[in-house]
Amino acid sequence: MALSVQTLIDRSVRNMGSGIHPVVKEAAIEVIKRAYDEGIYAQISSGYRSNARQQQLYNQGRTTPGNIVTNARPGTSYHNYGLAVDYFLVSSDGSKALWTVNNKWKRVAAIGKSLGFEWGGDWTSFKDYPHLQMTGGLSISQLQRGARPNLSSKAKVGQVKSATAKGFYENGDSGPEVEAFQKRLLDLGYKLPKYGADGNFGDETEDAVRQFQEDREIEVDGFVGPETQAELKKDNKIKVPETNLKRGDSGTEVEDMQAAFASIYFYPEKGAKNNGIDGRYGPKTENCVYRFQKYYGLKKDGKYGPETRGKLKQLV
Repeated sequence: MALSVQTLIDRSVRNMGSGIHPVVKEAAIEVIKRAYDEGIYAQISSGYRSNARQQQLYNQGRTTPGNIVTNARPGTSYHNYGLAVDYFLVSSDGSKALWTVNNKWKRVAAIGKSLGFEWGGDWTSFKDYPHLQMTGGLSISQLQRGARPNLSSKAKVGQVKSATAKGFYENGDSGPEVEAFQKRLLDLGYKLPKYGADGNFGDETEDAVRQFQEDREIEVDGFVGPETQAELKKDNKIKVPETNLKRGDSGTEVEDMQAAFASIYFYPEKGAKNNGIDGRYGPKTENCVYRFQKYYGLKKDGKYGPETRGKLKQLV
């Protein structure tokens, strides 16, 4: 029998404890509900922690048996102020905890971020994938001095409309439509190195969208709206010219060559109009070719010949 959403909520409320901030509690429950609507069974494993409990966790792997689970001493964790929760996934019948950080796990994180949480999986120094927190802009030192955040709930606004209903896609959306435009971005040479075309619109995808919008000289807002969708649908297949080219040449073949280099981030003039793709083989395009040759260990002459063309074909 499939687990009910109320069971997940009841378990989570119990694990969050009485010291959890009411807005954090409300948002955490909303995360569970929205994830459940997408067939993802998420549960909160912890919320408020007393300093004594934080000390126990800090000791683990140091002075007591087990693996190290936290670098935060008592009073230095947002859990100690009721501003953080940890989550995990469970099997559909609720009998098994699932700790693999997969697309479903990341989707729960995206839902949490849409509701005002920060996700520990975005941290660079210490990845804390189960962790969600609301700081209200306050540091630990400010909390230690008695300051408390003014948090507002986003949980009461109700479920966000589907991307199809909105007519655009934004950070936090997921589904086959998102996967489709992610694949299109990859086809056009934009990179999604961490997650690829996984159907989840996260920070990595938003960065690629912004770069695409900047390159196409359209509004840079990180949303895949009608204008961006139209640009993505255009036939922009990268062409690698077969003709040998050199400084002083001009025309469509030079422009195609410049666009091919730009698609793998060797721009004739990054930041200029159309990143310097203008159909003229001038000194900046020559430098672009030279940089490419140097990077890949080719003959460094700034000319577009058979060796350079072969490597460019391989990469594009």
